[in-house]
Amino acid sequence: MKRYQVVLATMALGAVAWVGQATADGPGGEYGAERMGKVRFIDRRLNLIQLDSGLELRTTDARLLKDIHEGMQVKVDYTASGDKNEINSIEPVVSDTGVGVRPTGVGGSGYHG
Repeated sequence: MKRYQVVLATMALGAVAWVGQATADGPGGEYGAERMGKVRFIDRRLNLIQLDSGLELRTTDARLLKDIHEGMQVKVDYTASGDKNEINSIEPVVSDTGVGVRPTGVGGSGYHG
């Protein structure tokens, strides 16, 4: 009889330890991510955008998408949970270099032959 109780207690502790480890990463196994890409599609009614990579992202706050439009290069911070990607923040990517700007020779010590 004592052997039966020891086996039962061991199995119960093992099950508790397994369930604890399985739920340790939190509900749903969510994770945060960042992505840069071009906005391919926006559905403002559903608060949904799709990037050129095919990634679909949603928000519950329509104000996040107010200044975003199709074709815009954006940087998105989002939380992924299963097949749902919830936008935390989104901002346009602004290029640091001017298009068509040519460097000047001022301050250079190069050859001017």
